Order: sequence, then structure tokens, then C-alpha cells
Amino acid sequence: MKLELASEEARELLMCILDRLTDEAGLSDSDRAALLRWRSESMTPGSEGMRELTAKINADIDRALKTKEKSAIMKPDWR
Repeated sequence: MKLELASEEARELLMCILDRLTDEAGLSDSDRAALLRWRSESMTPGSEGMRELTAKINADIDRALKTKEKSAIMKPDWR
């Protein structure tokens, strides 16, 4: 199985994580502002940072799926 996120999908994932982090992590106002500023300035669609993040997310997904596939093959039949 192959699963790959597009840059827009990776950005939406980042937005969801950062929104939840800023709401629930108990960050100070300055830390929350710094995260939001970083998101709006550095993690724009098509930016170098987003391309790198998308590549890393896709590599992690691929590695996790390959590991899961390998471990399923190695399980004995009697389980």
C-alpha cells in the first residue's frame, strides 16, 4: 500500500496540530504568538519549509507502513 500526502494536505495537518497545541498546551501568550507568526510567515503553501515538511511526513508514513507490513508477515499463523 502506498499513501502520500500532497503539500496542501500536509499543511492542513500542520494547521490542525498547531491549532490544538496553541489551544490546549497552556502556552504563554508570547509563545502562542511566536508559533502563529512562524506558521503564517514560514509555513506558507509552496514554501521551502512546507516542501521539507511534506517530504518528511511522507517518508515517515512510508516507513511506518513498511514496518507494519513486515511485522504482519513475520507473525506466526497460529495467532
